[in-house]
Amino acid sequence: MSLSQLLREFREVISTNNINTVAFAGIPGFCQPFAELFGFVIRDKELYFIPYTNYKDSKKLILKENIGLQMEDFGELDKVDCLVIFGGLAMKKFNISEDNVQALINSLSPKLTLGICFMSMFKKANWKIKFDYLFDIYISYEVER
Repeated sequence: MSLSQLLREFREVISTNNINTVAFAGIPGFCQPFAELFGFVIRDKELYFIPYTNYKDSKKLILKENIGLQMEDFGELDKVDCLVIFGGLAMKKFNISEDNVQALINSLSPKLTLGICFMSMFKKANWKIKFDYLFDIYISYEVER
């Protein structure tokens, strides 16, 4: 599957589930560019980025000159239609517990909870969160000289 197919599939999930607000939760600088990438294909929605699981410090993703999304200060979120959890949160080096992520889900009460990870990160971390949809992305690459 190509990147464009993946993004189309994501957009289809959002559009077929009557979603108006989407928050992406992840690691700043690591997951945040992916939030901007996935958010760009649904830029007609209200979009937010939650650093780690700190919904009280949410950033709003704003379309700038139809070129890309950028973050602006927002503050505390209290509810969203869809919460996207990035696999970076499950990486041991960031020390975010599954319980913290579940508390975030409980706090925001989304209609839909999506997981987006690379290389089965949620399974490797042995997380048991029940996602409505899980996008598990596998990467292969070559470096040529």
